[in-house]
Amino acid sequence: MKIKTFAIVACLVALHVSAAGKYQKFEWEKTSFVPFDAATTVTLECPDPAAAKWLQAHYRQWYGDAAPKVKSGTTGLKPDAGDEAYVASTASDGVKIAANSLAGTRWASYTLRQLAIAQRGTLKSKGHLLPKLKMTDRPHLAFRAVHLCWFPETRPQQIERAIRLAALMKFNYAIIEPWGMYKSEKHPWWGWPHANMTKEEVRRLVAIGKDIGITLIPQINCYGHASSSRGCTIKHSVLDLHPEYEPLYEPAPRQAVNGSSNWDGWSWCISNPETQRVLRELIAEIHENFGNPPFFHIGCDEAFGAQTCPACVKYPKDELLLKHISGIAEFIRSRGAQAMMWHDMLLDANDPRWKGFIKFGSKETASILDKLPKDIVICDWQYWKQTKSKDGKPWPTMTYFKEKGFPVAACPWTNGAEMKSMSDHIVKIGGFGFIETTWHHLRGKEWENMYKWSGFAAWGSPVSHDVPFQRSLRLIGNDMKVTDYLDTGYLNYQVPPAWWAR
Repeated sequence: MKIKTFAIVACLVALHVSAAGKYQKFEWEKTSFVPFDAATTVTLECPDPAAAKWLQAHYRQWYGDAAPKVKSGTTGLKPDAGDEAYVASTASDGVKIAANSLAGTRWASYTLRQLAIAQRGTLKSKGHLLPKLKMTDRPHLAFRAVHLCWFPETRPQQIERAIRLAALMKFNYAIIEPWGMYKSEKHPWWGWPHANMTKEEVRRLVAIGKDIGITLIPQINCYGHASSSRGCTIKHSVLDLHPEYEPLYEPAPRQAVNGSSNWDGWSWCISNPETQRVLRELIAEIHENFGNPPFFHIGCDEAFGAQTCPACVKYPKDELLLKHISGIAEFIRSRGAQAMMWHDMLLDANDPRWKGFIKFGSKETASILDKLPKDIVICDWQYWKQTKSKDGKPWPTMTYFKEKGFPVAACPWTNGAEMKSMSDHIVKIGGFGFIETTWHHLRGKEWENMYKWSGFAAWGSPVSHDVPFQRSLRLIGNDMKVTDYLDTGYLNYQVPPAWWAR
């Protein structure tokens, strides 16, 4: 039998180039299988004693009475350097996994799980089969995240599915942005009345994430997007229902600023000391409910027309903005975490260096970059197909932030073909990581394309389609023990009950 050599990432098959420039190997005899059932013993070699316990417990969860047994021992396999690297093999002499940590053990087990198929010739599954293979892999980047929005139309089950799927695709962080859906105990007016992102639900999701290998990071928009709604809707999660809190928000400017629309309440009034107090109390509350993770995202994108009220205009715009962002970052640092923010206000929209790339700042807003704390992670979201500047330099904005001394993350959206180029560039310049944004597109084929392309890119590979995406969805559905039609497939409905439910 001829063995074909591939590479695997995000539990799918593709040619993989590691950060060191080596090809990671995946040898797969596609027509030759070995049993993977209760009679199988998986030998695990890992220095973390918790890894074997985790693997055995999850085999029982995934396979029930047909779960393979796990024993710690020597495998003869040697993973590459790195906390998340692993090697796995399946052959006539058994199934073996060698990993440097519990994380690597998880990634190996997720890959094998997605490749396993049910044994044939029975009404119900009595065990599984695995193709004969040997795979060696490690991630391109240490920080690999998805960014998820919790909209008023979002069911908690959808967020859980998105988190579980991200872990299965080997992301290790998920940034959760509540669009008026966080039910604050300190400030119950901050959000919609039917907010279902409760403390109990958040802590449940955080516990799930910890178990499956993905850390949840909270986000609160501390500048623009203060309405907690998409600008095209003209909804405001606070002012539409609680107009008494108007002093906390900027009124609509008399005329558009930087080509923006006149969005009333779109930005926080950052000269108001009550705004500072409220934001810090919200940050402390949600950060604690998320288990005090090492990062906190403060948003700050698309702050069009900010600082136009009678109080804010008394101050130099750059001075007030710098004080606001630096103060928030310092407060987050005091809680043992690192602030993250979107990049767009930090680039002057009229600077020819950034032509063709996303930039929404002015000279004033861009001028604060050199004075911001250098530990803020700059999340550079570039959603277009352009990859090089006019002079041929790849991803110039990311290089710019890195040269300024900041950790920088590449943030794509639906521009799948450009994702690997982003990831490779971040590795080349010694950047921070990779964040796949999803916004309101976490549905349908776009969901698959975003997760698949970005998962491969974060592990350093061109995309491949050898393992069906629906298998991944069904596996996480099995883990959730879903019983509702709405929690299956790409979409809630295959025939929408109304046009807005599509």
